[in-house]
Amino acid sequence: MNSPTQNTAAEQLIEPPDIRYASVAPDKDIQEGQRMQNPLKENQWQLQSYLSEQGMQSALADTQASIEFSERKVSGSTGCNRYFADYQLIGDDTLKISQTGLTMMICVEAIAAQEQQFLKNLAEINFYLFQDQQLRLLDADREVRLVFKMLPALTLEQTAWQMTGINNGTGNVVSSTQTGKANLQFIDGKLQGSSGCNALTASYQINGSELSIGPVISTRKFCAENGLMIQEQRLLQALTQVSRYEIRAQQLRLVDVNGSLMLSLKQK
Repeated sequence: MNSPTQNTAAEQLIEPPDIRYASVAPDKDIQEGQRMQNPLKENQWQLQSYLSEQGMQSALADTQASIEFSERKVSGSTGCNRYFADYQLIGDDTLKISQTGLTMMICVEAIAAQEQQFLKNLAEINFYLFQDQQLRLLDADREVRLVFKMLPALTLEQTAWQMTGINNGTGNVVSSTQTGKANLQFIDGKLQGSSGCNALTASYQINGSELSIGPVISTRKFCAENGLMIQEQRLLQALTQVSRYEIRAQQLRLVDVNGSLMLSLKQK
């Protein structure tokens, strides 16, 4: 698919079709119990298989659909878009997930089909189960809908990152067939990488989640391949505006001082 795809830098949310709202009345004892012990927190999980009309299907090999639980929020990737929701744990194995919000990246057909089924299954989850080093999410009849494997936590400096989206300077984060040629790696205060055309290098400093990147130096090769020079200009401009980083659901997000997304990357 050669045409660029895009989503808003502010990640505007939409409500995907066929997603029901599973509301649970707040309960002080439930909330306190969830704060004290939450077995779903602190781990990142990658989709292995999901239920479809044809039975359990393996997740597409070239996608990284995932799920991650924080204190009260669940989020992750469908393999194309990011999703967000609230959740509650009740008792030993009951899991209630609210209506899901979604970013608006356009997906190729096969990934879009997986995304639709993933979200449909997520809306039906009522129970969770740890089995064979997997997280299994089950519906009200305790039928397995989604199966995940645990992933090691990624860190900024121990990971080679491949570009998935670049802010185009007009409020949109865009991607194309050229985007994945760009990459970054953070090593001991030195940023190295490629725009997809020229090699890049810069210094950087980390303070908690704050990230400041020094002036970027690049080689000066001309690349005639369609769109690469424009991509390079956008990437260099985006790097000058980065002030913070986030790693969520196995993805690195570099954002500016206002929280707008400048660059998105995945593990290379």
